[in-house]
Amino acid sequence: MRIKTELAERPPEFIVSHEGNRASIVFYTDVVEKQREAAEEGETTTYYEAVSWTMEVPWTDNIEERIRTGLAAWLAKAQQDASEIAAAAVRVARDQLLADSDASMALDRLGLTVPTGSTFTAWLSFFKGLGEVLTGSFAKYRQALRDIPEQEGFPFNVEWPEKP
Repeated sequence: MRIKTELAERPPEFIVSHEGNRASIVFYTDVVEKQREAAEEGETTTYYEAVSWTMEVPWTDNIEERIRTGLAAWLAKAQQDASEIAAAAVRVARDQLLADSDASMALDRLGLTVPTGSTFTAWLSFFKGLGEVLTGSFAKYRQALRDIPEQEGFPFNVEWPEKP
C-alpha cells in the first residue's frame, strides 16, 4: 500500500511490527521537512511529509537485519506490490465505466433512424450519423478510459476522463 503521510518527527527508513507469525513493514521515501505557523503568532513547527509503502510478510526473528542489508530490494518489492494493487483497482473502476457506457453506444440508443429506402442518398445521412457517433464524444471518452494504463502517473495519479 502507498500513502502520502504527514509525521511530527522525521521517520526512519523503515519500521517493522509483528503480530503472531505476520510482520508489517512500513518504508518511508521522499521525506521532506516542512514548516508551518503554530497557534501562537510568530512561532513555527516542523513536520515531515513522506510517502509510506506497507507490505506484509511472514515474521522471522532476523527480519530487521535482512531488510537493513537488502533495503533497496525490499523497498522495490513493496513499491511493486503497491503498484500492482493500485493498478488492479484502477482497472476495475475503468472497466465499470466502460460497461456503464456500453448502453450509450448501442445502435438502438444512438438516435439514428434507419432509412426505409434502398437508394444511396437514403442511406448516406444514416452512415454520416453513424460515423459521427463512432468518432464522437462518447467514442473519445471510451478510448480515454482504455488509455488510462498508459498515463504517466498510472496507477497512483490517474486523470479520469469526463463523461460526455
